Amino acid sequence: MSLRYSFAASLQLLRTRKGLSQENLADIEGSVSQPYVSKLELGKSAVSLDSSYQLAAALKVEPITLLALAVASHDHRTTRETLLAAIAELEALELADVNLATEPEPSTPPGVDSARKKLDAVQDLKKRGFTQAKAAKELGIPESTLRRLWHQGAIR
Repeated sequence: MSLRYSFAASLQLLRTRKGLSQENLADIEGSVSQPYVSKLELGKSAVSLDSSYQLAAALKVEPITLLALAVASHDHRTTRETLLAAIAELEALELADVNLATEPEPSTPPGVDSARKKLDAVQDLKKRGFTQAKAAKELGIPESTLRRLWHQGAIR
């Protein structure tokens, strides 16, 4: 069974427990439409993380409540079992009581560090008076690559 259908059932369950129609739910939040709520509850549309957050806010529940219900339904477990398993995992990772960053750390794409080191090595040999041919041989790189890096140093 698709997680989409488990989410659909969970959304419908929470909405009806709160005594709301699809239209009422859409009116509360304002950023989701009744047809979208209908598509979600029929499992015809996948929900985004932002939309699930908005739906949870409209339902006046924590976003994790909606997700926990969906995952528990999908895995044929109780919501308590699902949440306890998540807490155990968070504790094992030592993340249960940590305030987390709100944005990912900037990362360097693969290969950038090695390219930067290669450029620095070429520029170092250039400063030391090597010829392009000698520098290419010293670094074991093709002369065409070395020529590009040789002239790139002035651009940095």
